[in-house]
Amino acid sequence: MPATEQPKDWFSKLEEQLSKKEKEVMKDSSQTTGKKSEFNKRILTDLWQTWVRFNKQNIHFTIDPPPNKWLEFTSYPEKFQLSNDFFFENVSNITFKDTAGEVERVGDNLKIIYKKEENESISAMFEFSEGEKYDRYTGWHRYFTQYILYQSPMKGAKVEELEEILLNVFAKWYESQLRRNRDLIIEEIKKNYTKGETFIE
Repeated sequence: MPATEQPKDWFSKLEEQLSKKEKEVMKDSSQTTGKKSEFNKRILTDLWQTWVRFNKQNIHFTIDPPPNKWLEFTSYPEKFQLSNDFFFENVSNITFKDTAGEVERVGDNLKIIYKKEENESISAMFEFSEGEKYDRYTGWHRYFTQYILYQSPMKGAKVEELEEILLNVFAKWYESQLRRNRDLIIEEIKKNYTKGETFIE
């Protein structure tokens, strides 16, 4: 009597499924990591060049992560290259923050945030202070509001789309600084973008 082929046991079938899923996830993760790295290289370079241009007019901003971690200069500040020793794919938060002496501007900033829930996504937000309010129990608090400039799953995100938005935002931000009129940038943001969260510090 010919030997009959033994059916695969349950765990062998599961192992096949798990291996298949593992390969799919690893492939997706590898693609997302590479894309995130390229996004961050472009965005951080854009921010540094903006910083240099603003700084020529004594418009002072800070960038986080600090540029000395991811830039190497041959002639500060305009001649530089990206550091080969910095892991751009590990950056999940980028901030470009106004450090002007004018009290109402302190805290105005652009934030790029990556979130990894089911799938990784990228958000660009403009965050600004709405002023201070007094709470009888906890004292004075500064109120902040976020407006969403750009939001997308990393798979479908396009750095060119984000750059186009930043082009308009930075042009208006620069004008508002030169004219010493903060309302120009705040009105631009409120008019063209969706309101996000409000919080206190």
